[in-house]
Amino acid sequence: MNKGAPLDGGTPGRSLGEGQRGVSTGIPRVGAGECHVWFAEAVGAVRVPGLLELLDDRELARHDAFAREQDRALYLTAHALAREVVAEQLGMGPREVRFVLECRHCDRPEPHGKPGLAGSPLELSLSHSGSRVAVALSLAGPVGVDLEEIAAGDRAAELAPAVLSTAERAALERLPEAERAAGFTRYWARKEAVLKATGDGLMVEPARLTVSAPEEPAALLAWDDRKEPHLPVRLQDVDPGTGYRAAVAVLGAECTVVRHDAAYGGDGTLYRPRPQ
Repeated sequence: MNKGAPLDGGTPGRSLGEGQRGVSTGIPRVGAGECHVWFAEAVGAVRVPGLLELLDDRELARHDAFAREQDRALYLTAHALAREVVAEQLGMGPREVRFVLECRHCDRPEPHGKPGLAGSPLELSLSHSGSRVAVALSLAGPVGVDLEEIAAGDRAAELAPAVLSTAERAALERLPEAERAAGFTRYWARKEAVLKATGDGLMVEPARLTVSAPEEPAALLAWDDRKEPHLPVRLQDVDPGTGYRAAVAVLGAECTVVRHDAAYGGDGTLYRPRPQ
């Protein structure tokens, strides 16, 4: 991938100082009626310690709790990228961004659930899988993004009964065997995107939702025991790169989805996202 120009407008390889991060105009602003989705490869905390400085205490604790280095890298990249793109929208530094977590299903005292931004109309969603991360921002309504590495065939077959509705399982069986793992992953990403947007998450069984077949345009077709979420669901597939499937759901009016690729240099420089 051609990384393009570093966000500070300087030479590639120079990282932004703490006071510079988030004040560049290199990150595009999210317009009314838009949803922007950024994809990036995960970077390691050991290679890019400057990104750890962007996280707050809660995020650092969660980051450090992961046993696997790859899980730490995914978490770090997703949350650092979210802070940098949000900071540009709000005109502040990444460390000044304050995320809130809201759960619709319980009153546990520790923060958890769907991420949001206090006092801002921006809606936020994050996802990661394999070695890639996704961050979605929207002014059009509550948003959910899901990124999934294509499941192995045996894993897809194992999960299908718990994830897919009866109609979806029948449609998956009609696909050539070689396409079923990717087809299952398409279903999974679409359902997760919807459940993230509504704030239900996996407290709702994915099999209760029926979405369109993998080869058809993304759409929510049915939701057992619920006539419809509180707002219309606008569901769209987004290309995350080879070996992955991704979808984004926005609740409310029709909106335009704008896709970006971002990349981090070895010192933490965030290279300009490019619209697709």
